[in-house]
Amino acid sequence: MKLLKNTKRLYSERPAFLLLFFLIFLILFYSAVFLVFMRVFEGQRVSLVDAFFWTISYITTTGSSYPISAVPLKLLSIIIQISSLVLLFLAFPLIILPQIELRLGQSLPTKVAEDLKDHIVIFGYNPLAESFIDELSGGKSAILIVSQDREVVATLLKEGKQSILGDAVSEKVHIDVGAVRAAVIIANIEGEENANVVLTAAAMGADNIIAIIDNLEEAKFYEYAGANRVISPKELLGTYLAKKATTSLKDELFGENEVLAGLDVVELPIYPDSPLEGLTLMESDLGRKTGASVVGIWNRGKLELEPGPDSQLSAENVLMAVGTRTQLVELQKLTQSANDETGLAKRHFVIAGYGDVGQRVAEELSAQKISYTIIDPLERPGKYLRGDATKEQVLVKAKIDKASTYIVAGHIDQDNIFTTLVARKLNPSLHIIARANKQGSIDKLYRAGADFVFSLSTVAGQMIARMIQGDRVVTLAEGLKVLSVKINGKLANKSIGKLRIRTLTGCTVIALKDDSRLVANPGPETQLGSDGTMVVLGSQDRKS
Repeated sequence: MKLLKNTKRLYSERPAFLLLFFLIFLILFYSAVFLVFMRVFEGQRVSLVDAFFWTISYITTTGSSYPISAVPLKLLSIIIQISSLVLLFLAFPLIILPQIELRLGQSLPTKVAEDLKDHIVIFGYNPLAESFIDELSGGKSAILIVSQDREVVATLLKEGKQSILGDAVSEKVHIDVGAVRAAVIIANIEGEENANVVLTAAAMGADNIIAIIDNLEEAKFYEYAGANRVISPKELLGTYLAKKATTSLKDELFGENEVLAGLDVVELPIYPDSPLEGLTLMESDLGRKTGASVVGIWNRGKLELEPGPDSQLSAENVLMAVGTRTQLVELQKLTQSANDETGLAKRHFVIAGYGDVGQRVAEELSAQKISYTIIDPLERPGKYLRGDATKEQVLVKAKIDKASTYIVAGHIDQDNIFTTLVARKLNPSLHIIARANKQGSIDKLYRAGADFVFSLSTVAGQMIARMIQGDRVVTLAEGLKVLSVKINGKLANKSIGKLRIRTLTGCTVIALKDDSRLVANPGPETQLGSDGTMVVLGSQDRKS
């Protein structure tokens, strides 16, 4: 076993050396066989030099002029040539090509500067990593991505992201990335190797290790390996979906984000039978009634920024509002059903999908004593309705027509889109919150009738980023950010309208604070001072 282990180690670290060793062994072995066969079958004694010459001639497939007539010797020559060809074909893709690629890829970095410290090291790159990298970018800590994929590393470097090429389980790589000096180590490798990343990081002395895992049942093993925190993106998404769906049924906020001291921004869905339904923004008189300001209106995935007085309000809308916590709670009350009987009767929830996300949603609803029915096509433990959620009869059986909310938590986007279409047809006033597993499915789910769509990678990425760096940057819906900007010399003493912020950047100023005032939703005529902070709302992919 020890010999086998050492051989594997030699192959992984010095493949060319192992190939040379094996080639020398074959030459010696075939030369010895040739000496014996010539004496036995040809009755001739040949020198060792002649044996080497004959063997090398056939290994290189050039052949030898040395006369042989015995069949065993001819068979030996055939075997030598075949084995040399096999060796060549095996060596080329397994050893020669990787060595060529390694030489060509030597320009890719394999270590960081020795003075780099308090940085965030992320082992493995995928959509989830991309999400929390976007959230963490611009913070105090440098971010370093480690990947074995040369194309990934090259692409990240072109995008201006610090990345190195390396094996996530190699102790040398952990030394090269400064794991001991890092503020956080994130193990985000898919598969069983992720646990080895944690083991290696812990062995090297890293003291803040976060493990991202798919199956929460394996959490204890990662903790044993040395992880300080074990995070399941599916559990995070399930918790988020449930709280997002139930917050408007209570006099408390969820998902609000403090953008300035004493000022929050939040998204609030308008429910059927709300006193706001059918009114224009002017008719609703929300500013006078609540003190909060509506800075945007979502309508099935489309955001209307800086809504005007004639903007219509309906149960298809989600309001984006800014104000104090007290003001936003008052606004939320107006978005709820005005009919107590209707509101109570329609607190039944339907969940499509009883996987990890659906189970977490169900646990949250049970804790809040909210009635629900789960639909899943597979045989699973627990109480649920077994069936295909894309079928009308199954949704009817789940009482979708009497439900207030439908949480679509399946892991297949096509099924999520189809069940959203059917549910919207059966209950036009239904509030639908859907899970998107791929970014390309988000718009399709909105077009199918979903009110809110959240992707696994985005929600989990945002929540992980907050665990690491707090609320430095606020992200609301997919790709939409709220950012605080210091007022400097270029912005000072000018009006918002004159600066043309919306025209030049696509961002909207939603709040302004200086020494003398705190203004929510300032108009274009609002003058900026010489100091202070303004809060802007905009798309993540727009450049400011």
